[in-house]
Amino acid sequence: MSNTAQISANTSDDLSENLSNPKKVFFSYAAKISQLKFTLLLEHFVNIAKDVFYYSEPESNISFLSFEILNKQSFTFDNYESLAEEISILKHKLVSNHSDFEKFNLPIFLTSVKFPIKKNSEEWSDFNDIDFIVPKIILFQHSGSCFIIANFFSESFSHHENFSEFLERETELIYNLENRLQETSGDRSSLNEIITYDDFTNWKNKINSVVDEIKHEKIDKVVIARRVENEITSPINWQKTLGDLNTKYPTCTNFLYKSGKSIFFGSTPEILIKYSGDTFFTEALAGSIMRGLNPEQDKQLEEELLKSDKNNMEHEAVIDYIKKSVFNFVDQVEIVKSPVVKKLPNIQHLQTSVTGKLKSKDQIFKIISSLFPTPAVCGIPKEQSLKMIEKTEDFDRGLFSGVIGWFNADNYGEFFVTIRSALVKDNKLYAYAGCGIVEGSDPKEEFEEAQLKLKPILSLFNNADKN
Repeated sequence: MSNTAQISANTSDDLSENLSNPKKVFFSYAAKISQLKFTLLLEHFVNIAKDVFYYSEPESNISFLSFEILNKQSFTFDNYESLAEEISILKHKLVSNHSDFEKFNLPIFLTSVKFPIKKNSEEWSDFNDIDFIVPKIILFQHSGSCFIIANFFSESFSHHENFSEFLERETELIYNLENRLQETSGDRSSLNEIITYDDFTNWKNKINSVVDEIKHEKIDKVVIARRVENEITSPINWQKTLGDLNTKYPTCTNFLYKSGKSIFFGSTPEILIKYSGDTFFTEALAGSIMRGLNPEQDKQLEEELLKSDKNNMEHEAVIDYIKKSVFNFVDQVEIVKSPVVKKLPNIQHLQTSVTGKLKSKDQIFKIISSLFPTPAVCGIPKEQSLKMIEKTEDFDRGLFSGVIGWFNADNYGEFFVTIRSALVKDNKLYAYAGCGIVEGSDPKEEFEEAQLKLKPILSLFNNADKN
């Protein structure tokens, strides 16, 4: 590459052709480099690159940025098996030096999965049902250590011999780019008056109808979402926006995925799956209440949440669902006896950890298919809940309440449920929030809960008080 503009060329090899060619080898090489300002670089690449993936877990001191794609494949919801096969072939073709840095669990692959009800809306046309991404360049930071990772296909091992020089050149380009970029405190972007398809009257009618159907159909729970739409009046400062999410929500996974002209971003507290070797981890996150205005009130609300029959029933139903979903794939399942309270700046959730041992390391996408969509974003039973959601909601959820994740060839991966999120497209912002509806749900309380869940996104903008 001769200049920094070429860093985001977004060239793409034909993955199928490379996989079918027995001579082609898949290389993934990493080098340790000096620390970089990821949100500063993110602002730049969001403006010039077609595909960008940013991911941050501030509490774990992990973040990475991908801005150049080697290949991007799309799959349908019923095609997890094909995806798993391609990943298996890639792993067998892999030549890598990642073992030199094994304690850092360096990423290689990225993926996203939409919520499985399609309304064929134009809003989400830049994203596929399932996107499987092999980045060309990944920048990765963990606990003060920074790496550049490059992936490519080749028939020649000469690349292997010259790879250090290639990484040095690529790193120098990125350093030069960073030095030219300016950090901006910048003002927050503003939004025009909110447009909502669910004012309280409309919402009340929907929820009452859903509650009646829950009684009739004997459904335990169904999650109904709200969508609000705003016009963006000035360009979004992504450096500040993601920086604010990292500061305000350090215990969440903060993310941005740009595809084409669309940007999906958010801050999610909900883990779908984490695995390391044969160790499996997931959690139940269900049951919510607001934060208090002072420590005393906050503690009182926490105790109210822990004692709430409605919230505990909802939480137990999620735990039972997880146990049944992972039964065929996980041994030695251990569930924390009593839930704890996960506190976010404006809301508290009941949280229970679930761990176990994977029966096979090649079944991760089967587990995802079994677990997703989770009761926290769909309901119980799954199929009946999906039908009710399809009938009740008049918009396409897209990647909201979907999945994002990353993994490598060394049996390490992390996948999250994309709640507390929004879509930016054509100078519009679409923000989403869902509420678990059960028999006896109060429409007013659920409406207020949805408002709380919209706040992490809407509060990033100047006129959040109008929303």
